Amino acid sequence: MVLISIITPVFNEERNINPFLTHIGSLEGDFELILVDGESSDRTLDEAEGCRNGFGRMLKILKTSRGRAIQMNKGAKVAKGDILLFLHVDCTLEKNALKLIEKAIYEKKAIGGGFMQEFSSPDLFLKLGSAFGNFRVSLNRIFYGDYGIFLKKEIFWKIGGYDEIPYLEDVELCKKAKKQGQLIQIHSRIVTSPRRYLKKGKLKLAAAFMFANLFNTVGWRPGFLWNYIVDM
Repeated sequence: MVLISIITPVFNEERNINPFLTHIGSLEGDFELILVDGESSDRTLDEAEGCRNGFGRMLKILKTSRGRAIQMNKGAKVAKGDILLFLHVDCTLEKNALKLIEKAIYEKKAIGGGFMQEFSSPDLFLKLGSAFGNFRVSLNRIFYGDYGIFLKKEIFWKIGGYDEIPYLEDVELCKKAKKQGQLIQIHSRIVTSPRRYLKKGKLKLAAAFMFANLFNTVGWRPGFLWNYIVDM
């Protein structure tokens, strides 16, 4: 039986950790969950520990310094699975998502990939954003973190894991992985909370991503975009 290691970076998520664990516990398949806390100042760790006995699955809780790439690399180091799934705490998957990952890896011979992203909101701007994003991914196979990036563990370490950069570490990971084999977009939904767009403004955040990607092509990641791009 294939073991999948789900790695989730968290920071100040005390309100969301319990619902997230409930959701993860409902997934089909054999997996372990690795929560990596990045110096939360609230009760995230207490809430996670309080759910441990009732979780019913393998659960590891780690602590490290703040930074999504740092946290995910830390989780990958202790992962027992042959497949790594990097999942944000505000994202939900369909029940058979892990089985679809196994099929993509072992039947379709992909080295990794992601899902079809959509927001848990009827907002037209966000719907259009998801539609454009999924179309873009169908062309270039570059996934953002809220697409649920998965990768064979051997490939993850072969390419050096996540670059520990302030943001767009997901983009750089996919660029490196594509050189090793096929990335596939699974036609199954991953539903993302719109909380970041509601908090920071839809147009402002969309513009920030556009400029961040533009600057990233020349290796420049200006600090003033940190507060927009990073939601941790």
